Amino acid sequence: MTILYVTTGLVAALAAEAFFVNRLFKKRTAVECVIAVLFAALALAAYLAGADAIASVYDMGAIEGVSCPTWLALALEWGTVASTLVLALWPFFRKKVPAFGLLMPLALLFFVADAVFLQDFIALHTGPFEVGLRPALYSAQVGFGLGYALYGLVETFPLWKSERHNLGWIVLSVLSIALCTAPNYTLQLLFSPSKYAFTAIDLNLWHRILIYPAAVIPIAIYLVTTGRQAETKRLILLYYGLAALVNFMSTQKFPMIWGLEHVGSWPLHLCNTACYVLPLCLTFKLKRVFYFTYFINVFGAFLALTIPNYSTEGLNGTILVSSTWHFYRAHYQAFFMPLLCVGMGVFARPRLRQFIYSMVGFLFYYLAVLCLNAFFTNFDAGVDFFFINSDFVADKLGTWAERLRDVTVVFTAGGYTFKLYPVYQSLYFLVYCLLALAMWFLYELAFRSVEGWKDLAARRKKIRMDALALSVSQAKHGGDTMNEQAAGGQAALSIQGFSKRYGRSDVYAVKDAFLDVHGGEIFGFLGPNGAGKSTIIKSIVGIQPITEGKIFVCGHDVEKDSVGSKLNIGFVPDHYALYEKLTAREYVNYIADLYRVPKAERDERMQRYVEIFELQKAVDDPISTYSHGMKQKVAIMAALIHNPKVWILDEPLTGLDPNSIFQVKECMKRHAAEGNVVFFSSHLIDVVERVCDRIAIIRKGQLQCVEDVKDIESRTTLEKFYMDVIGGKEVKPVPYTGKPAKEGE
Repeated sequence: MTILYVTTGLVAALAAEAFFVNRLFKKRTAVECVIAVLFAALALAAYLAGADAIASVYDMGAIEGVSCPTWLALALEWGTVASTLVLALWPFFRKKVPAFGLLMPLALLFFVADAVFLQDFIALHTGPFEVGLRPALYSAQVGFGLGYALYGLVETFPLWKSERHNLGWIVLSVLSIALCTAPNYTLQLLFSPSKYAFTAIDLNLWHRILIYPAAVIPIAIYLVTTGRQAETKRLILLYYGLAALVNFMSTQKFPMIWGLEHVGSWPLHLCNTACYVLPLCLTFKLKRVFYFTYFINVFGAFLALTIPNYSTEGLNGTILVSSTWHFYRAHYQAFFMPLLCVGMGVFARPRLRQFIYSMVGFLFYYLAVLCLNAFFTNFDAGVDFFFINSDFVADKLGTWAERLRDVTVVFTAGGYTFKLYPVYQSLYFLVYCLLALAMWFLYELAFRSVEGWKDLAARRKKIRMDALALSVSQAKHGGDTMNEQAAGGQAALSIQGFSKRYGRSDVYAVKDAFLDVHGGEIFGFLGPNGAGKSTIIKSIVGIQPITEGKIFVCGHDVEKDSVGSKLNIGFVPDHYALYEKLTAREYVNYIADLYRVPKAERDERMQRYVEIFELQKAVDDPISTYSHGMKQKVAIMAALIHNPKVWILDEPLTGLDPNSIFQVKECMKRHAAEGNVVFFSSHLIDVVERVCDRIAIIRKGQLQCVEDVKDIESRTTLEKFYMDVIGGKEVKPVPYTGKPAKEGE
């Protein structure tokens, strides 16, 4: 042991010296990453060099050479794995997730404990002490970890001031790390499996208890990481994935998988491969490989959790033994990790193309294990990767599935015999692909539900914040909710730096739009289909949220004072939806009730508009009996019944006869003459030319110009001007000064 202690101290000194000398390098991060990889490789070599004595016993006293109590032995192994992962990942995330460095004192503490109890620590893995390669590797790992953690502590010491607000998150991280790095044999050592021999089979209570974490753990991780940066989320998932891989490899040591007799234990079952593939995908951002696990592994792991294939002989399958936890923890990872990666935004939600690539990859995997299964049957190695060479799955489905295996193909190649079940194995593949497609549909439903809940929560939060901001504004201005830019609540519409994009798209439907419309004018809004006209109009009236910028209606902020702004708006949409079982009179009265219009005023306006639109004979008939043009008239009447200061019309003349078009134009002129704003979009250039005072033209989401119609007509026709602008001719828009222009300017 003296030699090992000397080795530990020497490696610790050399590691510390190497790291502190590293401070002289300009590219320190690169050097740190190289050293971290070397440290991780050393730890992995020591871990995989042989089976661990601690993993196969129920009593610490059964391990010769270990004198420490059970709790300390567990703490040494538990803490070493956790600290090794922290040190291995720290250089790669020290700039992206600075708070991760606050775990350095914990890492140093455990490696100091390993050095103090070095003989016990080595015996936990190798059993009775013998001088050899593995004790030397563990000794070097402890020494390397000591020097590395000391360097990391010095480097991260300044963070304790700047990142102390993250201490709560660090405590939560420590608890999470403790849970995900707990060895599979933890319960086996702390409790007696023979005393509490509860076997998890046939969806009994203990089986269900082991399934529940598959739902609880991902929800907990998702909630804890909500609001965190993307790299923080990737770090958390990568740490969890690597911890799960370390625990999975406890039965995948070199002596345990080497040789023909151990071929069946190779990690080629899909859920086993996921333990290796997911950390690689998170480390190197392998998108195509990730989507293979997303479509294939999740469904397979779900089936494995519900119909486990472990042995229940003796203590196997009981909830305390390490073999049971080894099985479930591996399948937890394969089941929810791909879904978490997508749900947390580390990888984008897949499309049909990714599904097709994944199925092609699955086909190659399927053919490979098909050949391996048939080949290793010659050696009686008990190989049945993906359960396609035995009746394990067919037996669960019934006699009809067993009969599919009656069709066989046997041939000899290179002196080896191959036996295939073409009908059964072909249907097996096709059904799995179809089930993967169905599960994808369920994933999408779940993601959309979560997005809906998040959107609803965000909207509620925004409503509360807007209400608070409005109350503060009212207190500041003595109860006046009007914006200072529109004193007295005069009819005005102001769009300031408005931008809109939908969902996660990087493409803006509208970008940086500035526009001011004054009371008393009819303003035309022109542009080709898809240019962004309806996007701006829907944001003005509050149908959809604003991405960036501000919109004011008569001084009311559309976002913060939505009710105040809507009370001043009358809106005629391009695609209206009326309550067609009501009569026109009932419907307009219903809208008047919403706007609290006094009865005398509504009756007077109703009578006037009924006469203007010549609906005297039909006003008391159900709207369902109306033509398209008559329904359009009802929509206009409903928009004007409360005499709005800002009347917005989106393609209002579509489907109207010439007489009705004339009546609508007269209503627009009359409404503007009373000092109100009339803002409408249209493709009818001749109508715009005759009734509008000013126009704006939008193209591909960019406001191209704001011009006076008379100024345009003094140079050219409006139609020619419009075609030039949407054709890409450069036009200098009216500059925005930051304040709405006054009338007459």
